Amino acid sequence: MTAAAQTETAVDDDLVLVRAAQAGDLDAFDQIITRHQNTMSAMLHRFATNRADLEDMVQETFVRAWRALPQWRPDRPFLHWLKRIAANIGLEFCRRHQRTPFSRLVQPTEESHPLDHIASEESATAEDSLAGAQFILSHLPPDDRALLTLLHLEQMALDEISAHFGWSKVKAKVKAFRARQRLKTILTRHGYTLI
Repeated sequence: MTAAAQTETAVDDDLVLVRAAQAGDLDAFDQIITRHQNTMSAMLHRFATNRADLEDMVQETFVRAWRALPQWRPDRPFLHWLKRIAANIGLEFCRRHQRTPFSRLVQPTEESHPLDHIASEESATAEDSLAGAQFILSHLPPDDRALLTLLHLEQMALDEISAHFGWSKVKAKVKAFRARQRLKTILTRHGYTLI
């Protein structure tokens, strides 16, 4: 089976399950949770690496989805709709933790700075790189952090992001440009030179 055929089958299965869940079938909604839980966890992990916070956000995503299920329209892909709910929860989390969304992350010492390991070829694990990237992003305002996370880490289309935030496409482009400039300033401040 080709990737396109698998995607088509998954979309059809989502439609059947969502319709059943809209009719009150809790087992169908449990299947939806099982099907999309890993995707939501991977997406929300970019907003908070603390396991308890992450689990709370994933659970809140599905609680909100259940409550909003009657408003879902079949002309929109269900997974995109679910990701928008998760993105809102991630943004709310960042706003609640205004100073840094990674407040439990240990501040760097002079001997070991998370930024030192991001571009290093000696980086021990992907986890070290993720911690470094999260440390850098924690210096950005919540909207910038969410915008860059969705745009670059989740690879969400700018049209979808602008619709999600209620911005025009031009405003989204400008905000993305400014967020990248602020990120560049932070990286430069920490000794990185960008090509």
